[in-house]
Amino acid sequence: MHVSLRSFQLCTIHLAVALSLCSTGSYAQNDPSIETIEVTAKRQAYRGNFDALKTPEAVSEINQQLIANTGVTGLTQALDLSASVSRQNSLGGLWDSFAIRGFFGDENVPSGYLVNGFNAGRGFSGPRDLSGIERVEVLKGPKAALYGRGEPGGTINLITKQPTFEQQGSIALELGSRDKRRFEADFSGGLTEQTAARVIGFYETGDSFRDTIDINKKGVMASVLFEQSARSVWQYELEAARQEIPFDRGILALGGDFDMMPIERFLGEPGDGPTTTEVLGHQLQWQYELSNDWAVNSGLSYRSTQLTGTSSDAEVSPSRQKLYYNGRTLTRQRRQRDYDTDQFVIRSELAGKFDTGTIAHELIVGIDYDLFDYDRDYRVYRAPALSTNPSNEMLHAIDIYQPVYGQHALPTPVPAIVRVQKQIATGLYLQDQMHLTEDLHVRVGGRIDRLKQTLDDHIRNVSAEQAETHFSPQAGVVYQLSDRWSLYSSYGEGYRLNFGTDANGQGFKPNETTSGEIGTKFNLLDNNLGVTLAYFDSTQKNIIVADAANPGFHTAIGQASSKGIEFDVTGQLPGDIDVWFSYAYIDAQVDKDARDTGLGVALKKGDELLNIPQNSASLQISKQLPVFERPLTLGVGANYVDERLGQRGSDFYLPAYTVANMFAKYDVTQQFEVKLQVHNLFDRTYFPNSYTQIWVQPGEPRSVDITLSYTF
Repeated sequence: MHVSLRSFQLCTIHLAVALSLCSTGSYAQNDPSIETIEVTAKRQAYRGNFDALKTPEAVSEINQQLIANTGVTGLTQALDLSASVSRQNSLGGLWDSFAIRGFFGDENVPSGYLVNGFNAGRGFSGPRDLSGIERVEVLKGPKAALYGRGEPGGTINLITKQPTFEQQGSIALELGSRDKRRFEADFSGGLTEQTAARVIGFYETGDSFRDTIDINKKGVMASVLFEQSARSVWQYELEAARQEIPFDRGILALGGDFDMMPIERFLGEPGDGPTTTEVLGHQLQWQYELSNDWAVNSGLSYRSTQLTGTSSDAEVSPSRQKLYYNGRTLTRQRRQRDYDTDQFVIRSELAGKFDTGTIAHELIVGIDYDLFDYDRDYRVYRAPALSTNPSNEMLHAIDIYQPVYGQHALPTPVPAIVRVQKQIATGLYLQDQMHLTEDLHVRVGGRIDRLKQTLDDHIRNVSAEQAETHFSPQAGVVYQLSDRWSLYSSYGEGYRLNFGTDANGQGFKPNETTSGEIGTKFNLLDNNLGVTLAYFDSTQKNIIVADAANPGFHTAIGQASSKGIEFDVTGQLPGDIDVWFSYAYIDAQVDKDARDTGLGVALKKGDELLNIPQNSASLQISKQLPVFERPLTLGVGANYVDERLGQRGSDFYLPAYTVANMFAKYDVTQQFEVKLQVHNLFDRTYFPNSYTQIWVQPGEPRSVDITLSYTF
């Protein structure tokens, strides 16, 4: 059955408006057994405090227990647990890159995410470590009506661990395969009767399964909570981290031959050294309870990131790539990056409840300002065309079967892009969820943004400026069939500013997404098990593509669509078995003929989108057992990913795979815990993502980790 996006839009908006204007039904106060609204604790900014059954949207929450059980320490690995999220080009492991519901933003910059509701993921801080993160929220569908610019398929929001007045702490030491060593510490407690603080730190070193590659990262998160009064609460958070990451494009799989070389083989140049990423971030938030029903949330965030390093990776141009002609000599580019970003966000939001006659309202209204400053110095050495008969040294070449590192002098990259770009967005947003009857809820809202973008290109000596006003609506309807079962429909829009200019020096129109959704949510087994089933239909336009009329330039004419079904189950089964299950069927494709920006190949209407599987699923189950009067927790899990397109404009596909894991955790004493974790239990060879046949990322072989932790 196919339900068009236009039908979603008309049905949802018309129904929401008609019901809000015409309803004469009575409203019954919420049963406190169904929904509990916290009025003294810190509120969730941008979202409001809604029972999950009463929200017209699909949300997955990866909580701290699930993160700990699966043993993941990075954001990308945590997002593997949601079948709606798929991996994208991570630029050789330098950042987190993902698609939600088949859509991704700009593949040349990291995927954006929020931290406590603040835009935070657009800089170059390296792959996000989960130390200090309480839970990961996957908010599916475009959310510009509340959050402003963001990823087209949905929003990732990281909720950090908060200070506690109770004195507590923990230390953990993890030892694992390939000489992995990871240390974490977490200390929290009250400083005075009104002030509490928390400090969390991590340090990790080790070798990779990839030749010559090693890991070195460290970071600290610190926060202070000040309860000024019974109604006024202040909180400050600091984030500082540094990672050293060797740039690694992976292996070659020409013609779909994934056995042409060992997955351990590194085809870069160890002499380039690691790429370094750094981040320093600050958040300050203030919540003031005006009354039991109304509160003000205000805050500001400043985040500075830097990425510096040099890399050698496979040349993609057929006119320069010798491998395509002799089958063993790989032409490489040498690239130098020096990226700096500064992001400043400020917001203020009023949230509360009021009645108009028989209709009860839950209102969110706010204003925010977002400044993103991106300073980019990108330099490249590219080999001469093969037609000039260049030497292997000029090709910066390496033998893929018998690699010898450092055999030639490293070439010097020359400036390719040196520019400063600023994006400024000032937004005003409003959301009103109306309880028309005890069972019928309608949500309407929207956001208006004033956008400005400037660009100074120091190579072409040109400057450009772009300004426009953008409106993003949302609407939704929820009908509760019972206190444990609801139906919903929603419509939403999203946008993302596109970097750069066209051949005329003009800025691009924003990348825009429209999406409709229908679904149902229900709770089973005395509310211990939550189930969400959703169908969505989305369209994305103004995707940056190559400008066929002006070689070397781009234009915003690309268009794609994605529709599918999601099924999520989380909670507890009979027998005290904890379960997490996520399944997604996604049909994502090109909607308009275009050309690929990176490879220069034709894209045809109906072509699949890169790295998007049609079917994917994640299952994690665990159970606690008494052993010698102490709890033993056992868990197993598996991720399945269908085959997916591995290079645009081709018939190159990455094979489907299933990766299993298991863990065992035993509380030796009330304070001392030992955990055994096995990833890729059956040592499967798999490939999570790629960009071309010569940039294929292999997955990690089996690894075994032992963690010793002590809490006090």
